[in-house]
Amino acid sequence: MLVTGRCDIKINLTLRVLDKRCDGYHNICSLFWRRSSPEIVQANFCAGRDRLIVTGVEIPGENILSAARRHFRKVYGDDFLPPVEIILRKCLPLGGGVGAGSGNAAAFLRLARAVAGFGDDVMLPGVESLGADVGFLASGQTLALAGGIGEVLHGVEGNLNLRGMVFFPSWNVGTVNAYRSLDELREAGLNAGASSEEQARDEAVSVLSSLLSGRKVGRIPNDFMACAGHEDEYALLEDLASSSGAVVWGLCGSGSGYFAFFRPEDADAGMRSVFRGVREKKYLLNWLRQILVLE
Repeated sequence: MLVTGRCDIKINLTLRVLDKRCDGYHNICSLFWRRSSPEIVQANFCAGRDRLIVTGVEIPGENILSAARRHFRKVYGDDFLPPVEIILRKCLPLGGGVGAGSGNAAAFLRLARAVAGFGDDVMLPGVESLGADVGFLASGQTLALAGGIGEVLHGVEGNLNLRGMVFFPSWNVGTVNAYRSLDELREAGLNAGASSEEQARDEAVSVLSSLLSGRKVGRIPNDFMACAGHEDEYALLEDLASSSGAVVWGLCGSGSGYFAFFRPEDADAGMRSVFRGVREKKYLLNWLRQILVLE
């Protein structure tokens, strides 16, 4: 039996890094927004043996899908997950900050739950060990206020009707390195420091309220912007977003990607303006690797 699942990504509409925990991780407060991804996971449960095939993008080290398969069996036992061949059709770059790898794992876990007969409403225990945002992407939530390391989710009502794009530059940023850079910046006193959880939650509610009512937000609050580097390059992307009529833009999570979203009535003209700007400034934007359009 071959089953197919489309992967999702997440956009951080706010991202504040709070205190550093005794386990070395950081508590955060972030507004997660789920979006569809062009990546696809297929699972062949009649393959007779475990196998993982990845096409499109080379992934160094162990793939998160192997860890997800192993974790599912650890929780439920081998009887609930027969030998399975997993095929990942990958097209998004690594380190972009949209949780594409987590979305791959989440898509497979949804398929495995369905085959095991658990249904979509059953959350796999301990899924945060695979990645802090796997739980959100494996859930049915579209919007959530995330706490803890990203695994504590509070569902948020609302339908964000926005269209836009994600710019992926030629460099990428790993999560561990991003947090290390932010810690070093704060320890050197070169950053305002962490917000309180209450401040961060109020900020997220304010951003969401503005977007739901169609008001312009501009650049979203993201603590990693202070240590992202590439100031000139991100300034160009911000100028493209702002001058093309976007209502919200900013850094993608802790990664290198940068997003811009438009009101639906402005999206076609706005995205045409962006692509025209990219063509006209190709000599300045030759470091852009990929632009993903999100409908």
